[in-house]
Amino acid sequence: MELPSFIASHLDAIERELDRVTPPETRRPEALHRAMRYTLMAPSKRVRAVLTLLSAEVCGSSERALPAAAAIELVHASSLILDDLPALDNAALRRGRPSNHVAHGESMALMAAFNLFNLAFATIAASYEPPLARRLTSLVAEAVGSQGLVGGEVEDLLATESSISFDALELIHRWKTGSLFVAAAAAGALTAGAGAERVQALSAYAKNLGLAFQIVDDLLDVEGDPAETGKPHLADARKTTFVSFSGVAGARALARELCETATGALDTFGPRADGLRALAGFVASRHM
Repeated sequence: MELPSFIASHLDAIERELDRVTPPETRRPEALHRAMRYTLMAPSKRVRAVLTLLSAEVCGSSERALPAAAAIELVHASSLILDDLPALDNAALRRGRPSNHVAHGESMALMAAFNLFNLAFATIAASYEPPLARRLTSLVAEAVGSQGLVGGEVEDLLATESSISFDALELIHRWKTGSLFVAAAAAGALTAGAGAERVQALSAYAKNLGLAFQIVDDLLDVEGDPAETGKPHLADARKTTFVSFSGVAGARALARELCETATGALDTFGPRADGLRALAGFVASRHM
């Protein structure tokens, strides 16, 4: 997987942190820890974790941001396992190999997802002083809740094989995908001691970036090479997507527009935000 240097330069630190906070496969119960690591440590772009680090950097320093970045990735990995289950998307492939429930069984996949989610909050609690830990815990919990990732998943399930409005589609993905992007950016800023104005600017950036990321995912479902995307072609054929709603050209134009809006929120940071601007450019043009 070839990634831009501004992403690749952070990957080693992120992988080391994930390895540090996650129990080894040799620790009992071994089957649980193998299933957790199977999804968590699979090759990944780590866009959300990189967003956490870049948001901390633009606010001063990413020195304290790694545990928060790891917590975001733990939540994301948990959501991927649950999303692929037979009761939800029933996806056989994830990141180019069998989904967790295919490789480890449905029961163990559920246990792995729950423990990854639990570990995210344990990582925050162990890594930050109580006032900051409380803020980060509240931030991540809100991103996951009924007006976040879980709520978006529910709305997505209810909309399967149904005709929905563009506003409903946008709401699904602002919750299901965008909320964790916003939490990633805000968490990074908070670890760097940022004030409310900077957190708000980065949240506005991430809100639009997350929706653009989902739109490009929809484009890749139609146009992408499964060898690069790691997912089957037309995996979302039963759902209304931004491509089925707006067409390929319309969806691509909307993704570009959202990335431009996202970068506009960074004006207050000046050149310090060039990494975040590059991230938006990567999201708009990615092919994996």
